[in-house]
Amino acid sequence: MSANGVVVAAHSHEQPNAHAERLLELVERALADARVTRHELERIAVGVGPGSFTGLRVGIALAQGIALGLGRPLLGIGSLLAMARAVPASDRRVRVPVLDARRGELFVAAYAPDGAELFAPSALTAPDARAALHTALDGANAVLVGESAPALGMDLEVARGDELDLPHAKTLAVLGATLDPEGARAEPVYVRGPGATLPNLPPSPLG
Repeated sequence: MSANGVVVAAHSHEQPNAHAERLLELVERALADARVTRHELERIAVGVGPGSFTGLRVGIALAQGIALGLGRPLLGIGSLLAMARAVPASDRRVRVPVLDARRGELFVAAYAPDGAELFAPSALTAPDARAALHTALDGANAVLVGESAPALGMDLEVARGDELDLPHAKTLAVLGATLDPEGARAEPVYVRGPGATLPNLPPSPLG
């Protein structure tokens, strides 16, 4: 939660598969810490991925419910964009955030220091990501961002830290206070399919 560009409260949890149970509790604690009521909120921001399918669905649904109930604008912030924007503004290098996408792939993207997207979020193997980024960066001075960045295998400096290793709520809150809601739609960015195959069932007799 931020006010005038300053984070006033932030909470997180590391309990696997417990987003639905823990998120509302964390929101209530953040409000209490900031000493504001939910009706004093002016905007709601939520991470839209790429990331866990279940986590994205739960987080976006909760944010939509809060925004709708309060009649406030809802902004969706990309996970990789949040990591890139957590790099200090004084660092003028292109930011290349990296997340573990599982299945032998990485989520990668590239952003200019002002947040302009240079390479859209993608799920790629490390060799394919290196080749794509080599073309996208075109020799630009760049820095890798995140705890999974070394897995990319590029000979670039890696920026690490509490707000850099993974998408952080603090960065989302600050971005949510400044971005245009029209350009920050709260729609999930899955990048790839869920990896599930629908069964080949016969036509329904009720159809």
